[in-house]
Amino acid sequence: MKKLFELQEVEKVVNDIKPLPILKWYFFLRSAIGLFIFMIFFAWIIFIPALIFSIISWSLIFFILVILVILYLIANNKYNYQHYWITNKRVLYRRGLIGYRISSIPLERISDVIVSRTFWERIFGFGSILIQSLAGQMTYPHGGRLGAEGSLIAIPDPEGTQKLIFELIKKKRKTEKLSF
Repeated sequence: MKKLFELQEVEKVVNDIKPLPILKWYFFLRSAIGLFIFMIFFAWIIFIPALIFSIISWSLIFFILVILVILYLIANNKYNYQHYWITNKRVLYRRGLIGYRISSIPLERISDVIVSRTFWERIFGFGSILIQSLAGQMTYPHGGRLGAEGSLIAIPDPEGTQKLIFELIKKKRKTEKLSF
């Protein structure tokens, strides 16, 4: 893998995390449900006239299938850009759809690390980590995660990752004599 970011002085990657592959289906299902709700809302405009003409209804079914394939391709691409790194100095995460963005949160700025298992995450069998920083930024990165500056979605061992981040924070604060 090509180098995506520069490590700081005496920084080393402690954990390199690729989200679980089920995340692409999670993205797809969320998009498909949104499309389904949108189509129900506009059913009186789209479906009812289409039912009158069976040829149009077959083309409508084809159109829906094409949209679902496009949604899957988008979800797959979005999944491919997801990646997380935990170093001895910060937590980094990469996100994107066509391009990507790498963000980082320094360990000394992290105020809380929360394990999240929402309804949909439990259905899909994974958990996530929400990182709150001292900056207190309110973001909306992935479906209702207000209050978390960073979120590591669909990680294999969220409890273990939470423990690792807390240990790294404690070690950094101790070695640099930082108070909380």
